[in-house]
This record gives sequence, structure tokens and C-alpha cells, in this order.
Amino acid sequence: MIDKIKFIILLLTVNILIFSCTKHHDSPGTPAQPELFDTLGAGWQRIQIDPTLNFEDIFFVNNQTGYLCGDHYLGKSTDGGLTWKLIIPDSLKADFENLFFTDANNGWVFGSGNFSLKTNDGGNTWQKINHGSLFDGQFFDANNGYVISTGSLDMARGLYKTSDGGITLQYLAASSGSYTSGGLFFFDQNKGWYTDKNLNKTEDAGLSFSKSLAYVNDGEYALQFTDALHGWVAGHGGIFRTTNGGDSLVPIAGNGIAGGGDIQFFDNNNGFILSGSAIYSTTDGGTTLNKMCTIHKTVCFEISFTDLNHGWAAGSIGYVYRYVKP
Repeated sequence: MIDKIKFIILLLTVNILIFSCTKHHDSPGTPAQPELFDTLGAGWQRIQIDPTLNFEDIFFVNNQTGYLCGDHYLGKSTDGGLTWKLIIPDSLKADFENLFFTDANNGWVFGSGNFSLKTNDGGNTWQKINHGSLFDGQFFDANNGYVISTGSLDMARGLYKTSDGGITLQYLAASSGSYTSGGLFFFDQNKGWYTDKNLNKTEDAGLSFSKSLAYVNDGEYALQFTDALHGWVAGHGGIFRTTNGGDSLVPIAGNGIAGGGDIQFFDNNNGFILSGSAIYSTTDGGTTLNKMCTIHKTVCFEISFTDLNHGWAAGSIGYVYRYVKP
């Protein structure tokens, strides 16, 4: 009799455990996983956020927290890009094109509207910057940085410096050419480059500039340097590498910005390149390119990598691409 009771108790316990596990597995609210396509490349996922949107820039400050902007859209992710939350009121929506964050709290968004925005609390609140023609910027902390203006009635086209987060601007140098975009990259607060038809360099915080002999094609704007000599430029004419501070440029990939082009490097050798319909890795500065991801159905404009194992890309038709090294 005792053995029979023990058997019944054991059977009831097993049933309860099975029921509990099944209920937990089927519980509502479990987030659906993004699409995973073997043809994209190992470690890559394509996440569709909204097919009516076009995204222009993506910026991750760490492996979990990132920001995304585009046509009347500004979003934030806190789960590595799997889900996104709109973080801007209707009254501040505009066509945003570029993002820059110094950390998870302090950031700026630039675009083609009549204002730019800045936040110091991770996007919970935004302050208007009433310079209507700022296209892009780079900052070193919450106050000090450089911005590019595409020109308007009250501002000349060119490079500006700020010490109050962009509220007031000091004019440094003009941009020539017919395109309304431009690019900039500062290695530190004194040494930096910006583009118009040429690659222009300063070593004294914008007090003076030298114009390189390298013609980079009007409108180039994706720039990065890892030291005073080694750098990369992505633009309408392709993607280029320099090993002499910009005095000369060597092409390393085609397509460039016209077909989607961007670069991000972590040292003189290791980095990533977006060119046309693919994302590449390189371990020799771009001399050889290893295809990581094939882009489907969309054009990607920007990449953002936090390290060699985590990256993202954004583009048209509401897609974000996410990479975690397998």
C-alpha cells in the first residue's frame, strides 16, 4: 500500500513539473526572434522595424545601447538592436541624417530640417540647436566638438567649432564644391580632417588648414583615422586608404556612398567596410577584404561596431542588420 501511495505521489509530481514547464514556454509576451538568413553571413541577423521608414545612421555606444535615425524617426535600443523604441515627440520629428554620441547619455542628431538636437540623458529629453544647416558632428565630451554646416542664409558652408555642445559655433573654414554634404574626423581636439573637394587637415584646432593633394571627389564624407598617418575615406567615388596623413589616397573598394559606403577601424589593420551590397572585414587595413554579410532587398548607408565581435548596419526599407560573432 505504501509503495502504491509513493508511486501516485511521484506521478502527480512529474505531471505538475511538465505542466509548469509547458506553461512557462507558451507564456504570452515572449519576444519573437528576428529573422536569421544563412545567406546573409555567419552571425548576421536582419531585423525589420518598419517598412515605411528609411534609416540614415546607427550608433551604438556599447553592446546593448544604440541609437537609430532616419526620415522623421529617432529610436533607441537597449537590447543590442533586437527591439527599438521611438524616443522623440511629434513636435521634434524631422529628416535626420547623422548621429554622434560620446557615451550612453550625451548625444547629437543632425539632419536636413531647420534644427538639430542634443540630449544629456540618453534621449529622454532633447534640446533644440537652432542652426538649421548642420549636417554632421564629432564631440569629445558634452561640450567640445566640431560640426559641418551645409550652408544657409545665416551660416556659411564649412567647418565650425563649439565649446557648449553646439549651441554657439565658431567658424573655422569654408567648404567648396556643389554638394551640400561634407565629412569630418578629428583624431583629438587639435588634429583633424574635413572634406570638400579635397581632404583638408589641421593640427592646431582649426586655426590653420593644409589642403592635401588628394582629390577625394565632391561630397565625400565618411572619414576615420587611427593615428596621424593611417586613415580611410568613403564617398561617391569609392573607398580609399591613406598611409601618409591624407597626402595621397589609394582606392581599396568601389561603390562608396552612392551605393552605400562606410568604414570603421579599431587600429591600423583591423576594421570593417560597407561597400555596395556587402559588409567586409579586413585585417590588413583594407588591402584584402573578406565578405562578412550580403545585404538583401535594401541599401545600407551606415555601420556601427563596438568591437570586433559586435556590429550593426542600417538602411532603407526599415531594416537593421545585427552581427554577433558566432
